[in-house]
Amino acid sequence: MSDSVPHKSGRGSYSYSALAFLIIFVVGLYASFTWESQQLKIKRAQALSQAQSYSFQLKSLLDHNLSGNYTLAALVHEFGGFTRWFPQVADSLLQVYSEVNNFALSPNGIVKQVYPLRGNERVIGFNQLMDVEQGSDAWDALKQQRMTLAGPVDLVQGGQGFVGRLPVTLERRSGGAEQFWGFSNVVIRLDALLENINLQALVDQGYAYRLERIDTEQAQLIATVSEGPLSDPVQVEMSLPGVKWRLQVAPAKGWLPPYMIALYAVLCFLLAAVVARFVYMTLKISTQKEQLTELLSLQTEHANQTDKRFLSTLQAIPDPLLELDQDGTVLDLHMPNDELELEQFFIPGQHYNKALPYAVGQVLEHVFQETLSSPNFSHRGALFSLNISAAKVLWFELSVVFRRTQEDDLANGRFIVLLRDVTARQEAEQQQRIAATAFETQDGILISDHNNHIIRVNKAFQKLSGYSEAEVIGQTPAILQSGKHDSAFYQHMFEQLLSKGTWAGEVWNRRKDGEVYPEWLSISTVRDHQGAISHYVANFKDISERKASERQIRQLHYYDSLTRLANRTLLLEEMAFLLEDKALRNKQSAVLFIDLDHFKDVNDVWGHNIGDQLLQQVATRLVDTTRSKDLVARFGGDEFLVLMEPTDTSINADRAIYRASHVADKLLKVLGRAFSLNGVDYQLAASIGITVFDEDCHEPLDIIKQAELAMYEAKSAGRSRHCFYETGMQERVLERVQLETDLRQALDNDELLLHFQPQWDAQQKMVGAEALLRWQHPERGMVSPAAFIPLAEETRLILPIGEWVLRSACQWLSHWCKHGQMQGFVMSVNVSAVQFSQENFVGQVQSILQQFKVPAGALQLELTESMLAHDQQDIISKMSALKALGVLISLDDFGTGYSSLSYLHRLPIDQLKIDQSFVANIEHGEKNASLAESIISLGHNLGMEVIAEGVETKAQFDWLAAQECDLFQGFGLAKPMPMTDLLRQYQDVQTS
Repeated sequence: MSDSVPHKSGRGSYSYSALAFLIIFVVGLYASFTWESQQLKIKRAQALSQAQSYSFQLKSLLDHNLSGNYTLAALVHEFGGFTRWFPQVADSLLQVYSEVNNFALSPNGIVKQVYPLRGNERVIGFNQLMDVEQGSDAWDALKQQRMTLAGPVDLVQGGQGFVGRLPVTLERRSGGAEQFWGFSNVVIRLDALLENINLQALVDQGYAYRLERIDTEQAQLIATVSEGPLSDPVQVEMSLPGVKWRLQVAPAKGWLPPYMIALYAVLCFLLAAVVARFVYMTLKISTQKEQLTELLSLQTEHANQTDKRFLSTLQAIPDPLLELDQDGTVLDLHMPNDELELEQFFIPGQHYNKALPYAVGQVLEHVFQETLSSPNFSHRGALFSLNISAAKVLWFELSVVFRRTQEDDLANGRFIVLLRDVTARQEAEQQQRIAATAFETQDGILISDHNNHIIRVNKAFQKLSGYSEAEVIGQTPAILQSGKHDSAFYQHMFEQLLSKGTWAGEVWNRRKDGEVYPEWLSISTVRDHQGAISHYVANFKDISERKASERQIRQLHYYDSLTRLANRTLLLEEMAFLLEDKALRNKQSAVLFIDLDHFKDVNDVWGHNIGDQLLQQVATRLVDTTRSKDLVARFGGDEFLVLMEPTDTSINADRAIYRASHVADKLLKVLGRAFSLNGVDYQLAASIGITVFDEDCHEPLDIIKQAELAMYEAKSAGRSRHCFYETGMQERVLERVQLETDLRQALDNDELLLHFQPQWDAQQKMVGAEALLRWQHPERGMVSPAAFIPLAEETRLILPIGEWVLRSACQWLSHWCKHGQMQGFVMSVNVSAVQFSQENFVGQVQSILQQFKVPAGALQLELTESMLAHDQQDIISKMSALKALGVLISLDDFGTGYSSLSYLHRLPIDQLKIDQSFVANIEHGEKNASLAESIISLGHNLGMEVIAEGVETKAQFDWLAAQECDLFQGFGLAKPMPMTDLLRQYQDVQTS
């Protein structure tokens, strides 16, 4: 019996100890699993909070940068598709949207303009609608007619990024639905975007992330730091313009390290083994101590339950809990959520001031003093912040209780400090302060309730409108209406607010003092949790200065700065409108192309300042002569166009032609009157080309070209007249262009040559010769001077050609001067007005004479009488300089142009040449004879030599000789001939 009791007791001890081991091991595992589950929830909540914060920053940053598209689209729409303003506006936008890589405009989907251009040159010409990678996104934006965000895409300029596209539509001039113009674009580089929101901070905190686009069939990776999918990540979805993104976040090393499971199992095993051993040893105690053992066991169980309850209470408190002695030494630190950041500031066994910043330590010291002096020995509500890292600041609210060891003993006790994390609350309050500051912006803001009664306005509203806040509270925004918009305008506004939630546009409102002004108004609706509209928020700014700038830009864009007439752009737009708007049905219009004859002479002789004054006076006369509905434009230089008001031709088909001819005659008459420039009268002429067009014409430039061809035809017909366009003019103009091209090459190809017509005295002795220019074309043959000399003068090719003639003539003179028998032989060379007007003409003549060592008296320059109509002072000055060199001067075609006798005697002229028109029939016609006789007498009286040209018969020679004419020239004496023939004839005359 005595042996069996120990045996049973031993078996019972083993059974109880095994049971205790099993229970403790299972309970330990369950407690470990519960603890880790709670920690996992906390970690996932923290990771989700981080993901939400970064997704909010990412979405805000993208929305902010994409908003620049609305500014570009509004300006394109405002200016009707004209984009000259783009570089300046894009530059200013880049100052605001610093994360944007570049802005671009793509009419019809093709990138035409990009800013900045440097580094983005490859983007120009990129077709967004046809691109394999970006085409589908571009078409989606076009179909949806709203902002879309495409990406990530491989950018044409290199790298990856996102493209925000906003379709732009323009109003048709004929009305109807707006038509697609193209896209305004914002390009944001992926690397710049990620750097701005600092996703690297997640990695620094031990997280891995994965950013994807999820609105496609398969999720499209945007950025990640993980080589594969994340393990059980938390994720946040973002709705962006036209796309959806998802941000996944998970710890890089996993939520629960595998070694922790083994560690918990080992700890539970050791604890169960210790308890089992304790049970076993307890059961082995003698029966005499059984009651004591049972009492001790009960007390132990009670203590364990108390500890568990205390631990549960501490675990139920979500905030860190500190215990400090009265001197401020940290006794205990309870961190329920593993706030490891706080452990660096509150170190057990050390004073709280040891690691805390000085300012925080002062807050705690003040709170502890207040706690001891309060009736209930408690204090709460104090705030302080801790900089956990460079990018992380936590705010805490203090709740402090002083627990005394004895009821009346303040010398011994402890401070119990509860730290409540109020970072989220502080950030919310900061956002409220920011919102309040933003509300007081420079733009006027008005907030109304769901019944559209005003409940709040900012100071900018009061300044812009003139109304105080008290005057508008409870009123509706109708108090600001100017009356310029009808009810349909406001009805459309509210329909769009109800359907889209926003409205923006230009509105004319009235200030309190009655002034009407333009403003840009943006209205947004605010909805409550049930989706009903609760408030309206209106933002507006005064755009009076912008409207004035727009008017100035329009003036610069559509009107000539010198004459204030319409310019080429406005003319082409008006013609295109006539053709496209079908305004010419049963009607015709006409274009008059006006070119001022010899206008270049005005600039060359008098200077560009006088030329500009002349153009202004011409513009005034053109406007005064035409109807108010006729459009007068300066097409360029001295070219003006008149677009006539369409004329109904249903009754009379020639009505438009008749009216155009009538207007042209009036213009020629008006322009023919002398212009007064700085007290000097200047006579001007013009050539006008006319073309009539109707609805069958399509291209404005073709119509203008026809009028220009007709103008050239008028010039060819003698100038100072008008000419209608006819089929075949194009060929004649092409022939003239080809002739000009050949003439430009004539000098280089050595096609020009000189013929010489002898000049004779009364004894028929050869005393000189006139050098006459000839052109031997390889295909055309000998080209008439009447065909190419006027062309050379008009194109100013006469300058190099004239110099060549002068050099060639002096070269022959040099040869003759060396021939003893030809001493005193005079060479006459014709000089055009264009040549003579050169500033260095006298120097040019002097240089050629010195080069060929020719006596100046052997050279005679022939100037036409019409040249005297130009700058008389300049002519006198140059003639005097030539006379000082010894050069002879002859006045050609005398009697056919402008001659003032009071002016003529002042000119240093050696010779008068009687024009051949006076020599013809001189022996039979009384008038010609009288004129020729008068010219001979006038020349002799002024001390000048007189030569007659065009002497065809012996009777003409005899009559002129009888009138004591000095020299003679004409086909009746000798025709122009090459130099070899001239020398031969000279030798024959000398020997006969």
